[in-house]
Amino acid sequence: MVVRTDADCAGVKINVPAGAYEIIGRSARPVLEAAGVRTFEETITIAFFKTGEFTVGPLAIELLSHRDNPGHEQTEPLAIRIRSLLAENYRDIKPLKDLLALRGDPRHLLKYAAAVMLLLLLWITGWLLLKKLKKKRLPVPAPLLPQEIELEMRVRELRQKNLPQRGEFRHFFISLSDMVKHFIERAYEFNAGDLTTAETVERLKNSEKDGEIITHMETVFRQADLVKFARQVPEKEAMAAIFQKIAVLIEKHKRRRELAQAENHAETGR
Repeated sequence: MVVRTDADCAGVKINVPAGAYEIIGRSARPVLEAAGVRTFEETITIAFFKTGEFTVGPLAIELLSHRDNPGHEQTEPLAIRIRSLLAENYRDIKPLKDLLALRGDPRHLLKYAAAVMLLLLLWITGWLLLKKLKKKRLPVPAPLLPQEIELEMRVRELRQKNLPQRGEFRHFFISLSDMVKHFIERAYEFNAGDLTTAETVERLKNSEKDGEIITHMETVFRQADLVKFARQVPEKEAMAAIFQKIAVLIEKHKRRRELAQAENHAETGR
């Protein structure tokens, strides 16, 4: 977005209305001034999560004056068509090959199909009989770890792989995001894996009363989105902050579980 003005203003503020997309990054370039005209430029990165026709805007532009009364301008709506969510260099999915033309009457293949079905039926019957004869006692599944302990162990294992040190930031944040969403599914009982970051945070606000926990989770997801979709390379300090926020999240849930267990013991002893 480029804004040029000859007005005496200290800066501009660009407001993007909500829509079927998510703003994952904003960066402003230095202000240019020539012949009494100031040029403000800001790059806004928007992620779409499905294909189709979309409209972004109109964008509201606020000219921040040195005085009290700012000026206001508005752009035209921007029409965008998303044909695919795959990158241009994504080659794992290729067009289907042309259908093979079969000549002659295919009914002569029915006897072969019947033979295959008979062999399959005999194999299934034999497998069921063998399973019934063995009657092996299935091992008792181990009890599930508390969700915060499971998250702590999985994050520790992920850190031991040293993915950020090898420059594999996208792989690291995809795994970390999946771990946190699995934790949410166990702790808050809703399927976070099928939701966007904004939808997940909104659902958390209905289930979690601790604002710091919600803020920490949102920070982790926002950073993961920037790396996954905008290919951002996080600074060392940002990585340390992510681990610290996850540690706080885990510790709060540990204390919450310990208090609940202490209350249960107290009620049992009465």
